[in-house]
Amino acid sequence: MNKYKKWYEQIVQRAKDRVLNGYYERHHILPRSLGGLDIPENIVCLTAREHFICHWLLTKFTVGEERDKMIYALRMMRTNNSGQRYTSKITARVYENLKTDYSEIQRQRILGENNPMYGKKFYRSEEGRIKQAQSVSGDNNGAKQSQSRKKISESKRGKKRDPFNPEWLEKIAESNRGENNGMYGKNHSVDAKFKMRDKALGRKQSEETIRKKADAVRGSKREKKLCPHCEQMIAVNTYARWHGDNCKQNHSS
Repeated sequence: MNKYKKWYEQIVQRAKDRVLNGYYERHHILPRSLGGLDIPENIVCLTAREHFICHWLLTKFTVGEERDKMIYALRMMRTNNSGQRYTSKITARVYENLKTDYSEIQRQRILGENNPMYGKKFYRSEEGRIKQAQSVSGDNNGAKQSQSRKKISESKRGKKRDPFNPEWLEKIAESNRGENNGMYGKNHSVDAKFKMRDKALGRKQSEETIRKKADAVRGSKREKKLCPHCEQMIAVNTYARWHGDNCKQNHSS
């Protein structure tokens, strides 16, 4: 008998013959991942230290796929949601062997044809691309669901973002100027323009959005510019469309 298996059975047998009054953890003698049942006959109560040692011993006398499962189980015993289940220390050698073995298992899992990027996979076909797009569009996209959008909105409400660094803003602007702009030298087709028009047609802003926009500009003075043709002071945001060269009083155009 393997010495590690002998030590394992000794701990299990000792646990069967005693009653723990303090903190203990339930341990499946034959792990469920190896076919063990969740029944009293297959469960013993161990101290936290014993539980950890038992899972370490399981990695020493199991082989093949069963050993892979035990390595994964031992690795998970070191963590929980907060990142640490046990504060007890393990030796550097045990930790190194555990991480090395786990890394090799993960490498084998995605080797060759098991790698999702290997060869011509379904999602690379046109049909696969369409299905992939549909799986994250509309209601299938968790971030776009009304409940998720509400949570995101509530998490940001009342928080003010720090102003952006001017140098960073300039770099972003420069990266989209001239030939770097995706629309440089291109024009929207008539069909694309009609699609954008149809999408925006009839769109109404909520009362809350209208109020927020009004509150944002209320009390601020818009910059104005003198139109040389009608001699009126016009807000700069509408000047180019209705005044200047496009002014009705511009008889030279």
